[in-house]
Amino acid sequence: MALANQIMRAVYKFFILLVGIVLWNAPSYAAEAKAQTKKVRLAYVGWEVGAAVSYVGIDGGIFKQNGLEVEEVFVRDPLSGGVQTLIGADFMVGFGNPLALIQPVLTGADVVAVASHVSLEPYGMAVSQNIQKVTDLKGKRVGVSELGGRSDLIARVILRRAGLDPVKDVEIVGAGLAPNRLLALSKDLIQGAPVNEQFAAEAKKIGIKIIDVKEIPAFTSLLLTTRTFMKRDEDTVRRFMKGYIEAIHFYLTRRSDSLAIIRKYFSGSNPAALESMYDGFAAELKPLPEPNREAAQALIDTAAIVDPKAKDLKPDSLFDSHFLDEFKANGFMDKLYAEKVSL
Repeated sequence: MALANQIMRAVYKFFILLVGIVLWNAPSYAAEAKAQTKKVRLAYVGWEVGAAVSYVGIDGGIFKQNGLEVEEVFVRDPLSGGVQTLIGADFMVGFGNPLALIQPVLTGADVVAVASHVSLEPYGMAVSQNIQKVTDLKGKRVGVSELGGRSDLIARVILRRAGLDPVKDVEIVGAGLAPNRLLALSKDLIQGAPVNEQFAAEAKKIGIKIIDVKEIPAFTSLLLTTRTFMKRDEDTVRRFMKGYIEAIHFYLTRRSDSLAIIRKYFSGSNPAALESMYDGFAAELKPLPEPNREAAQALIDTAAIVDPKAKDLKPDSLFDSHFLDEFKANGFMDKLYAEKVSL
């Protein structure tokens, strides 16, 4: 019994000593952790898929787990998507007029996209009765909502897929919303017009010819930064990209938690509408937000109307995907998605 008591006293003393060591070193551990936390500024222009992912990353504590304190900055700059904000921010998420990205690149601005989100749009090409296939639009007029708008980008992808140069082979003109485009088509003011699935179905009912095409990729959000920042603080960019990809995983696999975060910013909104928004964003998300060459080429084609120098740009010049490539090669993505994700 005496021996047992001695052992218990020894263990107790060791425990007290251990606790003392931990408490003595706790401030230094905390200071070290604080020193390792990096602060970054993330600008955004509106609530879209990239912003939703970012807020899930912030409010879900994902960026913090990667040693980042993210300050979000709202920018009232819907036209340019806040690209100019990168002068005072580390990252920019959003998507505005395509020219806002292309023109700074043409003038040597230090702007680059490191991730992108793309939606696949079910579109058709409404055409005059004498047009049999998309290639027959060579030398014709194609109407879009406005130059640089979504239907313009869609039209350029459709034309390129058919082997036509949308800058040289076709005259693309602004003709207003889909009903206006169909009216212009019926009067032969234009000979082609991209229309979404809904309007394509209605157009067929009134005898307008629709050429069906496969789904069209279009950017819905871009994550931008500067090459200077990547070079100066590669570790911080890597942490942010890792956190962003983990936030995508969180969004796709934790529906109720993601909806709870979104609901914080839309208090009083119709729950059904929020769920619909969540589902719409989820449909645009891929585990790895890699660039889409067709969508990027459409941006370049659009910019070439205003600045002919843009036609010499290549899609790869708008993106730096080496972080995404790294995560794919080192097994990070396989580990993150080890369990099957059901969308």
